[in-house]
Amino acid sequence: MNFRAPLSAFTAAVLLLVGCVPMSQFTEVRDDRDALDQSAAELTEQVQALRLAVAEKDGQLREDARRMEALRSDTSGLGSRLRQCELRNEGLEELNAMLSAELDDKRSSSGAEQAALLAELQRIRADLQFQQDSLYALEQDLKAREAKVAELSRLLDAQKAAGAALKERLSDALFAFRNKGLEVEERDGKVYVRLSSKLLFASGSTAIDPEGRKALSDLARAIEDEDGFEVVVEGHTDDVAFSSASSPRNNWELSVLRATAVVEVLTSSSSLKPEVLTAAGRSQYHPRDPQDRNRNRRIEVVLSPQLGSLYELLEE
Repeated sequence: MNFRAPLSAFTAAVLLLVGCVPMSQFTEVRDDRDALDQSAAELTEQVQALRLAVAEKDGQLREDARRMEALRSDTSGLGSRLRQCELRNEGLEELNAMLSAELDDKRSSSGAEQAALLAELQRIRADLQFQQDSLYALEQDLKAREAKVAELSRLLDAQKAAGAALKERLSDALFAFRNKGLEVEERDGKVYVRLSSKLLFASGSTAIDPEGRKALSDLARAIEDEDGFEVVVEGHTDDVAFSSASSPRNNWELSVLRATAVVEVLTSSSSLKPEVLTAAGRSQYHPRDPQDRNRNRRIEVVLSPQLGSLYELLEE
């Protein structure tokens, strides 16, 4: 497709078309073009909103990691205070034993001396009781925090294990496409299914080829019963810029339209719920290999664990 035809040739073609086509049809075509432009603008706004949402989730994940590290540090500090209180408690118990023995030795001494010793003993015992109460409170707080850290670690480990298991199931389900431009990877609890553009689309097209449709249908059926995951479909292009008066008009729009086409196939060929799916276009700005445009032209289906239970636990 040549997008750089001379202006004079384009103008002549338009004049020839206007001369041969009734004005009503020309007006209808013009209106359709305007509607497509408006739809493309709306899609661009949606893509921007989705990028903001993805950035916000990434920020939330980093904040959660920071809060978990602070909780671990606080827990370590409580453990240190607990050990100090235990040492002080041992010292007070030794002092109490010594004073009790001294009191027994001086039973025959004057009443005033015995009263002073008894008052000191009562003070020591009151201090000891206070320290024991404080120690018990610290132990309970430490146990609660350790349980919280353990639960957070368990949830994170469970999510990582679920991601690894899902990656293995998808690798088995999509084995037939392994050497045709499809890859499955698990990283940080997320599962990435990458499909090269040549498996799905003709050059510059947003229509999915039959073999690509079969791969997407197999993928959809493999994940339709998975719980606890959100699915983001990302469209990626190479860095060869183009501009067209018709749709797709540029790499941004091409990446968005391809991601949307993949979402339509995933939902139409399975029982996947639309509310867990997001279509996003990333254009040319997230290349896998700056030296290899073939690797950069791709669709990535990213399955991310839902983090609602982690957020609830952190907010407690």
